[in-house]
Amino acid sequence: MVTNGSHGLLTIDRRTLLKCGLSASLLTCLPLTGCSVEQDLSAELMRQVSDSDSVLNPDVTGQLSNAEFAALFSLCRFVDRAWSFEADLSGYKQVLRSDLDLKTGQRPSYLTEYQGAADLIDRVRQNSSSEDEAWLTLLFSAADSTGFEATRLGRARRWVFEEIVAHQIPVSGAFKKFGFVNYRGYFGGSFASPNSYRRAEL
Repeated sequence: MVTNGSHGLLTIDRRTLLKCGLSASLLTCLPLTGCSVEQDLSAELMRQVSDSDSVLNPDVTGQLSNAEFAALFSLCRFVDRAWSFEADLSGYKQVLRSDLDLKTGQRPSYLTEYQGAADLIDRVRQNSSSEDEAWLTLLFSAADSTGFEATRLGRARRWVFEEIVAHQIPVSGAFKKFGFVNYRGYFGGSFASPNSYRRAEL
């Protein structure tokens, strides 16, 4: 379990992680007694930012620093490892960098959202015994709080982490782990079709 001390805002239990299908090797890295998030850090993760349905500061354009991009890309390594996708991330890394540059270099810009998420990643890493533990906290901790989506962590999950994972699975080829074949553009059929990914026939 991951907690924030006396407040109990952030929790994770191993059963939830098992239901998410995380690899056994990753789960064995976790201490049986669970992890802990310092109270000050938990308060920062849960700090209210905005409940806007738009990105923060959409007119602020620019480029992520190498360190900020590296922090975000560490999510891809975690996802690949946690679900045993074994995709070629060396080839995917440049694609992701180019696509994130597009989203930060023009309006509406995601730069502020990405930078805020990168800062949270660094803060949680410093409080964690491993990168895996940090990502489990960032992705799976359950918040006992109303208005979670308006918090720093809630916005990072919605505007950054979910988006990167949704980008990674098809583009890196990780979807092949589910038995889908690599049609041109990673799709078979209409983009609007719920059956766009087609299972490989044996």
